Amino acid sequence: MKLKHVFYLLLIFPLLCNCNNEDDIDEIFVSGTWNVVNYFGKANWEKQNGEPVYKLNVQEDEQALKVISTFSLTFSENGTFTGTMQNSSFNGKWQANGKDRTIRLSFNGTPNTSTKFNKEFIGYLKDAAFYQGDSNVLMLAPQEKKTYIQLRHK
Repeated sequence: MKLKHVFYLLLIFPLLCNCNNEDDIDEIFVSGTWNVVNYFGKANWEKQNGEPVYKLNVQEDEQALKVISTFSLTFSENGTFTGTMQNSSFNGKWQANGKDRTIRLSFNGTPNTSTKFNKEFIGYLKDAAFYQGDSNVLMLAPQEKKTYIQLRHK
């Protein structure tokens, strides 16, 4: 009887050892060009929901959404990124940790924040400390996780 229990333990042990809660960083980040969907406030980071900053049923907000949806980020395997926004582009370095889902973006030079939308976009990126997502949707949040920026592939 004891031999049977030992046998079952030996079968289960490899399954327990192979559990991995770490994200595949390349699958998430280095999977193409990301475009801004919207910014969210009053967020519940764990439930992945928040209140959109720009609303579809408000004419002024619809114009803003048209502008920010053209803003993009492309992450490279070598730890660099490039981005575009209104009449400008920028680049820098990125690091992400798949275990604790942290991210750090550092810019080369000072990005152009001459428009309200550019300033807002760069602000969200500079404050990014955590990420959630997969190869379809990516969310970046600051340390307090009460707001976030949502991106998707083109």
